[in-house]
Amino acid sequence: MTPINSHDITIYSHIIPNNGGSVHWGTILADFIGRYLNRVDSKGRVSVPAAWRPRLTREDFSGIIAQTGIPEKAIDAYPRDYLEIIQTKLDQNDPLLEETEFESTILFGGSMLPFDKEGRINLPENFKHDSGIETEALFVGMGRRFRIWDPKSFEKYLERARSYMDSRRKKAEENVK
Repeated sequence: MTPINSHDITIYSHIIPNNGGSVHWGTILADFIGRYLNRVDSKGRVSVPAAWRPRLTREDFSGIIAQTGIPEKAIDAYPRDYLEIIQTKLDQNDPLLEETEFESTILFGGSMLPFDKEGRINLPENFKHDSGIETEALFVGMGRRFRIWDPKSFEKYLERARSYMDSRRKKAEENVK
């Protein structure tokens, strides 16, 4: 992997050889990495991490596509490009099929949350209620998408995830013996 330094973050990419033997830059492996804690103001506005905003800014829309999390008590968020991938999948299949149920929920359960001039989004009341977000929002990168959590809910989730991974590690060790 090759680090690409860009202002205040480092993005990791890789170089892929093409058929002619020369190389070209590969796809960025993770658009959204890390955790960022930001304050939610009294109007429900929260600043999206500055390091992530360039990936969320396009000529036709600057902001995020969001829906309340399934099954976690969080807000799932995506760049506009992700929405286009989902729409293509739905165009090729019946949106009411079980295989495309998740993708369909993003369209009928999601919202487009545009940036204001300061890079903030306005969290809808139902999103805040469903996720438990009140005065702080924790942005957690998940590669090509991210989640917005109430910090206390995320700590509970992280504890469960660590416990699950620990039990998987122990089970794998037992299988090796």
